[in-house]
Amino acid sequence: MQQNRTSPFDIRGTKVLYLLLAVIANVAFALAFFSFVDWLLLNYGEAVTGVDTTLMLGLFMGALLIAFLISFLAKDGRGITYGLFGSLGGLVLALIRVWNSSILLAILVGLMSVMGGYNGGLLGENFRRNQQRRKKKQ
Repeated sequence: MQQNRTSPFDIRGTKVLYLLLAVIANVAFALAFFSFVDWLLLNYGEAVTGVDTTLMLGLFMGALLIAFLISFLAKDGRGITYGLFGSLGGLVLALIRVWNSSILLAILVGLMSVMGGYNGGLLGENFRRNQQRRKKKQ
């Protein structure tokens, strides 16, 4: 028995406004987060350690939250697509901002953004489906 699932990389059937909103929100969050980390390093430079894990966790959680909200708002079953394509904005910005420090760190931070977008889209879709099932039972 084959299930009729679309690829998360196929943008047919997505709402363009939500797709653009996901990209813009990820870029805005990444810019704000990088600015915050820069401020921390400037003011508390010697006391701040573990910046690499902070960058990875911050972009992961930001992309996860944005993808969750977008997939929950769109209500079209394409949450993973919104999460993946939206988090590409965070990936590009991470590559641009961190590339001079370390190529490996830039790739890791960027991939954490993509993983956060994927997981957030998946969580948003599952949450929405569970809510629909509860409404049908009542």
